[in-house]
Amino acid sequence: MATKNAVGKLENIYTEVTELREAVFKEGQKLYEEWLPLIEREDYRESALNLAYYVALRRRDIRSLQVKLSKWGLSSLGRLEAKVLPQLDALLVVLSKLLDKDLKLLHEIDSSEMAKLRVDYLEKHTDEVFGPKPKKRYTRIMVTMPTEASKDEAFIVKLLEEGMEIARINCGHDDVKTWQKMVKNIKAAEKKTEKKCRIYFDIAGPKIRIDSIFTTQPDARLKTGDQFFITAEESVRAFYEQSIVVGCQNKDILEQLVEGDTIALDDGVVEGRVVSVKPEGAIVQVDRASKAKGVRLKAQKGINFPDTTTKIPLITDKDRQDLEGIQEYADILGFSFVKDVTDVDALQQELENSLGKERAREIPIIVKIETLQSIDHLVDIIIHSAGKNKFGVMIARGDLAVEAGFLRLSELQEEILWVCEAAHVPVIWATQVLETLVKEGIPTRAEITDATMGGRAECVMLNKGDYIEEGLQMLDDLLIRSQEHQYKKSARLRALGIAEKAWRKNK
Repeated sequence: MATKNAVGKLENIYTEVTELREAVFKEGQKLYEEWLPLIEREDYRESALNLAYYVALRRRDIRSLQVKLSKWGLSSLGRLEAKVLPQLDALLVVLSKLLDKDLKLLHEIDSSEMAKLRVDYLEKHTDEVFGPKPKKRYTRIMVTMPTEASKDEAFIVKLLEEGMEIARINCGHDDVKTWQKMVKNIKAAEKKTEKKCRIYFDIAGPKIRIDSIFTTQPDARLKTGDQFFITAEESVRAFYEQSIVVGCQNKDILEQLVEGDTIALDDGVVEGRVVSVKPEGAIVQVDRASKAKGVRLKAQKGINFPDTTTKIPLITDKDRQDLEGIQEYADILGFSFVKDVTDVDALQQELENSLGKERAREIPIIVKIETLQSIDHLVDIIIHSAGKNKFGVMIARGDLAVEAGFLRLSELQEEILWVCEAAHVPVIWATQVLETLVKEGIPTRAEITDATMGGRAECVMLNKGDYIEEGLQMLDDLLIRSQEHQYKKSARLRALGIAEKAWRKNK
């Protein structure tokens, strides 16, 4: 029998949880009402409501309450993302039973609304975007198509047989005719294997790249402490006695640079800061280079400007031409550089103009989360996007690491997973998954752990490489094994071989 002191502590917990539930309900309803005019898809409204409750909950620090709940063996609310209010209500039911009191809430929701919130909307939306769940695993696998996929049907057959469910065609490479040949081979491989494969077109967008390089050195490498010049001038030549000059045609961004701004080249392989702004560009001091002997720059590698917020058009004239050529083949469209809701609205309007309103609303879209701005506006991006389109998020970890820094990457990718689960939005785990294995044939220990972590997303993306089949085999095996032990944030307590052997030894 519980002591009077213990009952008093439980009463305090009950009061705290009740007040929390009421505040979450009230604030969540208010937020949801503000969002409603933006949600054209009726079947997304329950998900938006759950997200509103989650935002209301997670703006609070409830760690001390979690400790109290754990001491009583009660749910500590650490896995409530997908069903916020039902989880709070279930906890209150248990507490009321322990205290032998009637549960009376200030704000009730009717049973039909409760039933809707208990539906697995994340699974439903994932099926809509990525296709039906594979037989043996929860997480889908997406593979980036190399140029050879336009020539070799047998190559795609092998990928499908090894577990690929989604083929990614990167519109930053090749051309419409090549992509159409890829699609033709994918369709033929589907028939041969009797396996379905969705086709994801990743729209190139205004990718900021190294367009040209000028150097006076025979073996031009950038080391920590070196300087280089970056310019948008059409004629790339020697500027201000700098031996390495990087040409970048995004003049609007370069004109915004000020002293102290960070510039990263090739996914952060070289990172520097502006030390002097000139009429033709800027002198950049290298603060970090990934190799002690220096990094040799290559044209077409990406450039990041983490401190620059200049808006650039999300869809270029090339993208509009590409959309016209691929729209009948695309099952999913992916977009980069979305930073806030104005970008989302502009993107959806562009799609209407290019595809017509019906097709623009019908096709699922994926937004890459790759900047701190996009994370700051993630909730609003989700509402504006999923309110009109079937929708998913890609965690573009290469650019995100450059923008946010490697230290913050792990916590940010966790936060994205949590928010998207609360919004019932599927997530793609992308960038450098099993990269060493795919490119060189042997994985690193760290990337095995990283790929396993990817099983908490709804899809994992592999990039192209000479050993893509081996990478696909290993990823398939890792995902099947990991789901036996983990789903999202929840540990699954399958019988452990270690425990069984220890039991037999001491029996």
